Amino acid sequence: MRRLIGCLAVATIAGTGMSAAPATAGTYYRDLSQVSWSYTDSRAPAASHADPADPVPLGAWQDESGATHVSRVYASFDLSSLVGRHALGARLYAKESTATDCADRQIEVWRTADGPPHPTWQHPRHPLRQVGTIGATSRCPSPLAVDLTHAVTSALADGHTTLSLELREPADVEGQLAHGRQLDAGYGLKLDVSSNGTPSTPTELSNDSRPCASDTAYPYLPATDLRLAARFSDPDSSDRPTGEVEYWPVDHPDQRTVLTATSVSNGSIHGFTVTGTLNDGATYAWHARTRDDLDESSWSTTCYFVADAAGPANPPAVSSDNYSTTGPNTGGTPIDLTFDANGETDVAAFQYSWDTLSIPVTPVGQNWTDPFDGDQFVRADHLGGSATLQLVPPESGPVTLKVASYDRAYQRSTITTIRFVVGDTSPRVTTDQDPQYETPLTVHLAPGPHVDSVSSYEYQVDYGESVTVPAQPDGTATITITLTDPTSNWVYVRSHSPNGWVSSWYRWWIRLDTAPTVTSDTYPENTTGGGPGVPGDFTFSSGVSTVVSFRYSFDGAAGTVVDAADGGSATVSWTPTASGSHYVYVSPITSDGTQLSTTFYAFTVAAQ
Repeated sequence: MRRLIGCLAVATIAGTGMSAAPATAGTYYRDLSQVSWSYTDSRAPAASHADPADPVPLGAWQDESGATHVSRVYASFDLSSLVGRHALGARLYAKESTATDCADRQIEVWRTADGPPHPTWQHPRHPLRQVGTIGATSRCPSPLAVDLTHAVTSALADGHTTLSLELREPADVEGQLAHGRQLDAGYGLKLDVSSNGTPSTPTELSNDSRPCASDTAYPYLPATDLRLAARFSDPDSSDRPTGEVEYWPVDHPDQRTVLTATSVSNGSIHGFTVTGTLNDGATYAWHARTRDDLDESSWSTTCYFVADAAGPANPPAVSSDNYSTTGPNTGGTPIDLTFDANGETDVAAFQYSWDTLSIPVTPVGQNWTDPFDGDQFVRADHLGGSATLQLVPPESGPVTLKVASYDRAYQRSTITTIRFVVGDTSPRVTTDQDPQYETPLTVHLAPGPHVDSVSSYEYQVDYGESVTVPAQPDGTATITITLTDPTSNWVYVRSHSPNGWVSSWYRWWIRLDTAPTVTSDTYPENTTGGGPGVPGDFTFSSGVSTVVSFRYSFDGAAGTVVDAADGGSATVSWTPTASGSHYVYVSPITSDGTQLSTTFYAFTVAAQ
């Protein structure tokens, strides 16, 4: 509920002698939109005076020539903003600009049919019923007010979105000038309504994340710490409504328990935890509703579930007909496995993993998916039965499989662990030449031991995307790869067989030597030569075809770059100034700016 104060001052109500209804926290106040307002004149029976700017006559009055007129006032108000809301109070306000007699004032307020927007004396709107009377006041002229709560609520109940009104003097005094008066055209007629948005019926009901089930077969849910949730909303956006859930055993509808959460975030899903333990095997029903300080929604759809007090007491029995758990296995064929409920009559599915048995996480409510249809699960052939499946171990060597049973309430048993030792079946990998940096390398693939047939190979280079290539009828394949790391590269290869077997990875670490060759006739490596002041030529060479230059540094000086000539070599001249040990670092640079491995070249300058 929101609070918006209308245009009415308290003094206006007090001046009428009528008391205002006490404000309720959160009540929404507003002046309803005026669709039309006008007055009629008995002396101009075919005319309508719409949206008057001058004082508005009501009852008998005289014109400048002394002729007597009788006028009635009409107005229509738009109720559409109240549709779906609870109208708490409604008051019609006006203000007299002139009046002769206020002690005997008896202005009648009538609800009329929704006829023409601006009626005439000759063709007035059809009166339906009198809905109020504006009586005497001590002030004269005075502000006017009348309670139209019943008129507004009746119109809404009848399905109307417009309330049409007529103001007139009682028939026995309507022609008497003493009872005539004028209304303030600037103030007009105002219909001020206080209302409350009726809280919305909760939606998106879920129990333990599963959507509400209103039709059989009802889901089984844990009997302890069960979570019931729904989305609670109130049309008054600033409201923080109260959420309420009620649950009971279907066989004992008198045993109802109510869970309440106040100040729920408007429009949010709120969950309630059922504390204690429900009766095992009993069917329960529950529903929800939204409340605020004044109103409450209808109850939601009724949901049903069956309480399950305990998960499987025994772990599953796990066995294999073709793999031993006590000795090595050659591999090459998937493991045939049987998971058995081990005497537990309510086992519905089994969970398995070569790694960790994770707790299944599924979307909540309407987007919920059954974990038993997901990865790591296989359903039992019947409740309390078994399941058979084939699994391929993730690696060669010792591997461990973990298996657990689940009942219909997704309660898990303890875990059974079974171990196998699997022989290496990774493919054979050979090449025709030594691997070189950025040079296409032809690689031959062949089935590994105990693999009878291969349909395809999967490979990765330096942890990149996996690439799959088909095998030839004899089970072999040839691929071409390019090594892009100047120092070391990893190549992974495994085979896939028609029987579902996937071999372990063949892991190939390739270390590349991209360091350049450095030679000097005057100053041979690790040898004494030349002398101080004696220049020497140093030649740098690289077998990498994309090398375009070399970076070099003598005795730790700042690096210098020299372009490579055709063939990937360069020669520089250097003259030592002192005898003794000296060195040079040289690194090739490729056309894309990559600096390859560095050569350290040491030599000794002879003394003179």
